[in-house]
Amino acid sequence: MMGNAANVPGTLRVVVVGLGVIGRSVVSALVRGIPGLTLAGVAVRDREKGRMTLDLLGSDAPVGVLEDLAGSADVVFDCAVAASHPQVAATALAAGCTFLTMNSGALMAHPELLELAREKGARIVVPTGGLAGLDGLRAMAGGHLREVRLTSRKPPASLADAPHVIEQGLDLASLETALCVFSGTARDAARLFPANANVAATLSLAGLGPDATMVEIWADPQVSRITQWVHVVSDEAELRLEIYSNAMPDNPRTGSLTPLSAIEALRSLATPLRIGS
Repeated sequence: MMGNAANVPGTLRVVVVGLGVIGRSVVSALVRGIPGLTLAGVAVRDREKGRMTLDLLGSDAPVGVLEDLAGSADVVFDCAVAASHPQVAATALAAGCTFLTMNSGALMAHPELLELAREKGARIVVPTGGLAGLDGLRAMAGGHLREVRLTSRKPPASLADAPHVIEQGLDLASLETALCVFSGTARDAARLFPANANVAATLSLAGLGPDATMVEIWADPQVSRITQWVHVVSDEAELRLEIYSNAMPDNPRTGSLTPLSAIEALRSLATPLRIGS
């Protein structure tokens, strides 16, 4: 079993919040070894289950609540459910940690967290997630950005438990053709699809903002992969992206790029060479 290397000099101590499909992937990568990083603990609601999972992954890092672990962390990586985001973020930022979060939709709903980060000298980092081309979008946002559109096509099962789908009484299991279940702004998409619209939220944070970023979400029984079509227009350039991501076996809402992006975002904090803006 891997020992707790939280006291090794020259390393960033990472506390991971949540042990879902993304959290387990991040912990596994830290256990295997990422230069300059060490797993300092895992924060979960069910400590007994969390301890069992960590033992299976080969780590004896402590398991507990974030309030007890944040003081020994340089970095807090949040991949828990969106509902817990405000408390997790506030605890991490109040401790002066670098706060990485996959819950960009929840972050968009709580702009006061940015002020807390400034006050405490902390930093908020949003990994690319299931996207690509964010460096291009950010560059275009420095010019004259005019339009950002996202069209998501997903297998119906990945959208079936979304609040908007349930409220509208949509029976996605019986779909034979594609159905547009949402068309509107990124702000509304994040509110109505809290587990499905982080891509839309991240796009909006990088570009025109939540009220000017337009989103369509389709439930499509003909697709087996999570598909994102991004169209960005500025006076200086035009960007068109198509991303086809396999769903994670344990969670059909999460594309295979997302945990890989999470791990790379962590790696970039400690690497002496960083590629891309």
